[in-house]
Amino acid sequence: MLLDACVRLLAYSNQIIAEGIPVRLVFEDGLAMGYLDRMGFFDHLTPEVEVSPDRPVVSGAYVFGGNNRGLVEICAIRPGMDAHDLISKLKETIGATCGARTDFPQFEDAMTTILSELIENVYLHGGDGATGHAAFQSYPASNKARVVVSDNGRGLMQTIRPPLEDRDPSYRHVRDVDLLVEMFRDGLSRFDDPSHGNGLKGCATKAIRYRATLDVRLRSQAVTLVPSGEAYIPNTAILSSELPKLAGTHIAFELSLV
Repeated sequence: MLLDACVRLLAYSNQIIAEGIPVRLVFEDGLAMGYLDRMGFFDHLTPEVEVSPDRPVVSGAYVFGGNNRGLVEICAIRPGMDAHDLISKLKETIGATCGARTDFPQFEDAMTTILSELIENVYLHGGDGATGHAAFQSYPASNKARVVVSDNGRGLMQTIRPPLEDRDPSYRHVRDVDLLVEMFRDGLSRFDDPSHGNGLKGCATKAIRYRATLDVRLRSQAVTLVPSGEAYIPNTAILSSELPKLAGTHIAFELSLV
């Protein structure tokens, strides 16, 4: 399982159980369950979700957490929390895995900006009381790393579309994928004030500089944004539609280790 699939499964399971629908996760071999345990998946999975075979008695993330310099186990994002420690932990791991880059000082600064922006968006677009999770994993065999920031709030489109359409009714005919690309490329925002809403654009600008691919899971769509020149454009976006409803916004970006 890729890291973002792990975090999205966590969000989906917890959201479904919160709607009163019984959830049972069945693992037919120990590999997937062992990986999820090591990532701290079961530490954040609501107790009402049934797991077969039984959940691990002792958390693998608790026992082995911090032993792998290329891994940040799933961390919770909660209302009112100080995200400084989480960002510092992610930065430290990125430094341990990507420190060989000749451009590392600039790279580290870019990653810090991206992480701060994505974590801030949990509250900005998630709404009051929004919760989320973040995690990091390196994949040395493919020379890649993935960073995931996921929230369970209202969602990017649900917060941005209504005020945009009120200001300009023509946005009612714009596809979600085109709107998403415009957010990352041009700083499109729900705010009429141009001094607001440039966070995602700044995040994307830094991600593109390092050829990072962005994966965004919306309520019923998944969009992969692949850099093209100096921007993300609709023509290179990969879109999956009519997916099971998943509240919130779930963003993962993949970057090179060197």
